[in-house]
Amino acid sequence: MTKQIKPRRPGGIAPAAETRSDPTGADHGQGDTVGTQRRHLAATMKQPLLQSVSGIERLRMWLLRQAWFHSVLLPALPRQLRWILRKMYLAPVDLADRLIGRHHPGLPPKAQIFTGGVVDFAASGKGTLEIICSITDVNPSSHILDVGCGIGRFAVAMPDFLDANGAYEGFDIVPEGIEWCKQHIVGPHDNIHFTLADVYNKEYNPKGSKQPADYQFPYEDETFDVVALLSVFTHMLPIDVNRYVGEIARVLKKNGQICASYYIIMPESLQLMTSGRGFMHFKHNLGSHWLQSKSVPELAVAYDERYLRGIYSKHGLSDPPDIYFGWWCGRSTGLDGQDLVVATKL
Repeated sequence: MTKQIKPRRPGGIAPAAETRSDPTGADHGQGDTVGTQRRHLAATMKQPLLQSVSGIERLRMWLLRQAWFHSVLLPALPRQLRWILRKMYLAPVDLADRLIGRHHPGLPPKAQIFTGGVVDFAASGKGTLEIICSITDVNPSSHILDVGCGIGRFAVAMPDFLDANGAYEGFDIVPEGIEWCKQHIVGPHDNIHFTLADVYNKEYNPKGSKQPADYQFPYEDETFDVVALLSVFTHMLPIDVNRYVGEIARVLKKNGQICASYYIIMPESLQLMTSGRGFMHFKHNLGSHWLQSKSVPELAVAYDERYLRGIYSKHGLSDPPDIYFGWWCGRSTGLDGQDLVVATKL
């Protein structure tokens, strides 16, 4: 069932922190002159830095909206080079953020973020929570599983959302992401936990020892009210998606819900994509799924709508699910960039 919801506007860049004066009140006389000169110098340096950082961030977001960037340039680069270049590109932005007082110690440096084009990390987490709340039955007392939690983009909203009866579990295959989450995201009720999954993925964890098609989630049956997967199945192949959906059905409570993002191929999205209107373009049609690159399959994967419905039905999830189409293919409106699919365990 297709759902229509008023489109969201992307968030802007967080404002820079204000320059603080000497709290001791000692900057008087000559001290006041020196203090004024220092503040003037800081303000003089701050504005060009802010403009430079904003320019770099606008360029990055523009690139992420270009089909050639995803479909041609990224697949052509070796995996290690892609990850090194991302860090090299964003490290100066992190340094500038610190110099102008815009870095929040409770949020990850931009160079460490490997999940999408997020400008305002905290706002993105809250926005993601708002979307999930609007299309599922999640509430502060829910038990939530975040599959592929990354470096905590959704998890950062949990400490202020969950009550003492709720719980959050997140797992991911990227060790650096899980380590950062364990150190920085802590709830007041000791009900937020993270787990590293030693699962292979050619793009995100090429050293993983387990194949995703063989991986069993480390949770008991019927544990969770809601399972969220954000930009996870967009990097997984059919045999692995089938396994994960089966595991999700196992750990969901009866009437629990799965909320997952996809690139879904159906007549409208196919027509828009082939016309070149979207920021993602999948060139290789393999029937059940489409790939951007055969050499790096997990870089980006799209799924045929009928195939997905078959997997959901096979594992006892509602068919048809609720589908909230996104703007990745060139739609003028959408709830999010990717398509969101919500299904209920029957």
